[in-house]
Amino acid sequence: MAKVDVVRDTAIQVLLRVFDRGAYLDLAADAALRKKPLTERGKRFFTHLVCGTVRHLRLLDFVLKDLVRQPLLELPSPILCILRMGVFQALFCRQVTPPALVHTSVELAKKYGHSGTARLVNAVLRRAPRSIDDLRLPSPDHAREHYLAVRYSMPDWIVKLWISEEGTDEAEQLCVASNDAASATLRANTCRIRPEILLAELLTKGYQVCKATVIPEEITLREGSLPLRSKWFREGLCMMQDPAAMLGAHLLEPMGGERILDMCAAPGGKTTHIAERTRCAATIIAGDSNISRVKLILENIKRLQESNICIYCGDGTVAPFRCASFDRIIVDAPCSGLGTLRRHPDIKWRLQPSDIERCAAKQRELLRSAISLCKNGGIIVYGVCTFTRAETEGVIDSILETKQVLLEDGPEWLNRWKIGRGKYRTKPQRDNMDGFFWTRLRKQS
Repeated sequence: MAKVDVVRDTAIQVLLRVFDRGAYLDLAADAALRKKPLTERGKRFFTHLVCGTVRHLRLLDFVLKDLVRQPLLELPSPILCILRMGVFQALFCRQVTPPALVHTSVELAKKYGHSGTARLVNAVLRRAPRSIDDLRLPSPDHAREHYLAVRYSMPDWIVKLWISEEGTDEAEQLCVASNDAASATLRANTCRIRPEILLAELLTKGYQVCKATVIPEEITLREGSLPLRSKWFREGLCMMQDPAAMLGAHLLEPMGGERILDMCAAPGGKTTHIAERTRCAATIIAGDSNISRVKLILENIKRLQESNICIYCGDGTVAPFRCASFDRIIVDAPCSGLGTLRRHPDIKWRLQPSDIERCAAKQRELLRSAISLCKNGGIIVYGVCTFTRAETEGVIDSILETKQVLLEDGPEWLNRWKIGRGKYRTKPQRDNMDGFFWTRLRKQS
């Protein structure tokens, strides 16, 4: 038997963990890359394969059901993964020739199956369409919801939700944008290096980087990513963070000498950003309910060489602090995560409609806790990386009814994302960043 392609073999192993065991795609992929000595080019192709196959899962199965006689779920799981990844390459990997994708897929089928499954894979992938234009998709004129769900690989209920809340045209744009892979973005550690100097250094070393937003610390890679073993990461000069997530610290406007709480802090992006904004002159408390994620906060604090940060592990709804003990609090609450589908495509297959209200209930609890812990006259910033009304406007409206807080605008330069007094929203289809909802509140006496 010929030797299987190590990149594709590693991709199949990750896909099996995601589809069969419910593993999180990013964690499974990171774990695989730590074990396999792939080249940088190999890592990029591996990421493209696993993320693309998960991202386009429904479309791939739509194609396969006409090419395979038996029900897809009756196939051995590894063979189904190989077929899905093969069709993905046929439709979305222009650099892979048809003979190459068929041959490498057949060798994988021999490893994970037998001669019969290898013949099946060979026959199916030889007949696989080579372009989206070759597909007979549902008619967008007669069944718009179904067309969007199949073409952009979305669960029906998400498409229906977006249409009901955003309108059909906006929902379609959201489907398109959510199916694009997000660019890698860096946040320069302004305590260690000026963003313009970091940008110049990266350009000098051949990285395709640019300034894509007005956010001071943001640097965007137009292609590829920055290896975590690079000196800029090792020396704590930057951190991977989406520009939309960077807005939280700017909306909070932290100041030196204040006592600040980051209630849902992992993996530490906003915690370290707040420390940098205050030149480490504020006392920052950062917590998370998951001990493994607390360790990530500690790792990033150490790598970025931040100070005046204390860590705790605990549920923010019952945080171990006295009432009115913080000047400012940021609550980047656990949510449905629909604004991050470009980076985490497995979310859409994991999420259920009931999760939306469950998240909203938790978010209201966290925000009430934050209000209790905030001093009179203090600032609370609430954020979620999603679009649903229940988790955004719905949460804020219920909190405003208590009359404990008032909406308050942040810095004027954030107005390009402003949707109402004290409310800000980013959209992947408009801003080329994750979909976030941020709100700034002032606690009343």
